[in-house]
Amino acid sequence: MKKSKIKQIIWILGSFLLVISLFLGVPMITTDVIGANRTNESAVTKVWVWNTEPNITSMVVSPSPIDLTPGNVTIVTCTAYVWDYNGWQDVTIVKSSFYDINEGDGTTADKNYRYLNSTCGNCTSADSSGTNASCSCQFGVWYFANNGTWECNMTIRDRGGNATTRIHLFNDTMQSGSIILNSILGVDISEGVIDYGNLSVTELSDPESVNITNWGNVPINISVREWGGTEESETNVGNFSMLCDYGNITHGYQRYSTSNFTDYTNMTNVTNTSTVIPNWNLPVRTNDTHIGKDRNQTFWRIKIPLTVGGFCNGTIMFSGTEYYN
Repeated sequence: MKKSKIKQIIWILGSFLLVISLFLGVPMITTDVIGANRTNESAVTKVWVWNTEPNITSMVVSPSPIDLTPGNVTIVTCTAYVWDYNGWQDVTIVKSSFYDINEGDGTTADKNYRYLNSTCGNCTSADSSGTNASCSCQFGVWYFANNGTWECNMTIRDRGGNATTRIHLFNDTMQSGSIILNSILGVDISEGVIDYGNLSVTELSDPESVNITNWGNVPINISVREWGGTEESETNVGNFSMLCDYGNITHGYQRYSTSNFTDYTNMTNVTNTSTVIPNWNLPVRTNDTHIGKDRNQTFWRIKIPLTVGGFCNGTIMFSGTEYYN
């Protein structure tokens, strides 16, 4: 048989087998593949990240530094600036804390050294980018909160459920690492008027108590001085305890004690020179719910001298200075 005839038969058989293999789904192995090396193969990977966690990029506090209000609450605002790749609209504040760094963060609130807030509210847009937000928490800080360095901790979350916590220091530059809650001196007396009642000359009054409270965040000494009349600008007021319609009451007739049981002769005279009450100071308030050792009493009496009459009045000034143990 001629070679051309043989090649033609082989081609027909090969074509027939190829048709059958395609019909049956059986792959054909060609002579081009047999014996070749194939050591590398690649596949494309895909995933769609539908939510990315929000990130706190900076944090500031106002006011800065913090000056507390004697005897009252000062509002402190901690603001975190947040970036979220997916958009700021679903970012919320989980909780925030404001604390004295010497005490550290924690889960227990105390008005001296740690404030907690879990109801801060929602964040708002920080610009027109759609990804930047500002998240603010407020704290009502009491007058007796520790002076010194404080920090803020805020936890934020978006609807994807991923949370991130960042601790940042309260300053605009994020460089110094501190913000100061200043010392504050505050004094309060519960009695705006010491009324000795109706007395005649040579008569001694009953003791009248005056409660003095430390309204600051440092321990204090109390100094007292007196002058006649209600305005210190009146003539010769510094020479008297009281000015009267007839005559005046000079220094030495009005006296005080820190005990209700002290005899008048042993009580302390008051003059126009400010003088510290000896061995008597007021510590900082440490009880969250009520006044304690930061309040104490003084007791006052007056003896009416001869040659005075009518209505008499004067002023006692109570002054606080920081007490150093």
